[in-house]
Amino acid sequence: MADKTAEKRQQILITAMQLFSAKGSSVTSMQEIAEVCGMSKGSLYLHFKSKEELEKSIYEHIASRIKDEILRVDHDPLLAPKEQLRKQTEVLLIHFLEIREFLLKQFHDQMPGKPPFDKENMRQEMLAALQWFNNKLKSIYGPEVEPYTLEIGMFMGSMLGSYIRFLFMPGFHLNVGITADHQIQLLDDIVASILRRRPEPLIPMEAVGELGQLCQTDIPKQRHPLIVIKAMKTELKKIQVEPDVREDAMESLHIMEKELLALQPSRAVLKGMLANLEEIEDLEALFTELKGTIVTVLESYLTPGGMMQGNEYKLET
Repeated sequence: MADKTAEKRQQILITAMQLFSAKGSSVTSMQEIAEVCGMSKGSLYLHFKSKEELEKSIYEHIASRIKDEILRVDHDPLLAPKEQLRKQTEVLLIHFLEIREFLLKQFHDQMPGKPPFDKENMRQEMLAALQWFNNKLKSIYGPEVEPYTLEIGMFMGSMLGSYIRFLFMPGFHLNVGITADHQIQLLDDIVASILRRRPEPLIPMEAVGELGQLCQTDIPKQRHPLIVIKAMKTELKKIQVEPDVREDAMESLHIMEKELLALQPSRAVLKGMLANLEEIEDLEALFTELKGTIVTVLESYLTPGGMMQGNEYKLET
């Protein structure tokens, strides 16, 4: 009985996907899907409570099929790891070709609101895919590639995504076999270059685990220094302080605002202006916050060979 239910559910998913591919989901009714499946509308609702649930299930079905086939290639004893990756790239491209019309119609019909997939599940799948790619690269190129697997994955994923977008262009034909070969050749070139140069990784593999924190709502958010400066100006007008001290502090804050809006803020100027604010007792908390946020801003302006490198970012005052 369970097998028949699963079989019927799969038939509904495939039928609905075909109808959505031909007409779009917005003009395809549950009644029409039920009729094509040879069942009553009531029976269809026993499997899927709404069209939204049906659409979400189609996406899950597609993702599951792709994942299953990719993992099946992983267990092919006749293929070396690099050959497996080449085959898996081809598999992915072929699947996108198969569902091209469905996705085109879905993108056309897309309405604002809740997306037809689970964001949390998608995040978990992304993390698992990154870890899988990390292991795959190590099996192909050896353990020395591990510090760079995340960045290599980002680059190759962007390239593959671009190829997939070209698959959707009307009248444009992209040979998936040749594309898969080219993708692997690019991978060889990138890895060879990185292992020859051995640069410091910008994003280490350990950062993958921290990606999950991006979806949490209880992460304390750091205010931009311009917001903190505005708060300090407001507070300066309220506290009891010598007029010349207030005037110097206001001028220092104004200079910092101007500097922070520059394309490349000067550490020396910001450090000097911070020194003018450090001794104001009633601004201690805001001063500490401002100092911390400015360090964050300066660390975003790494210029090879420039004036802001290494420990020069430290703002000891």
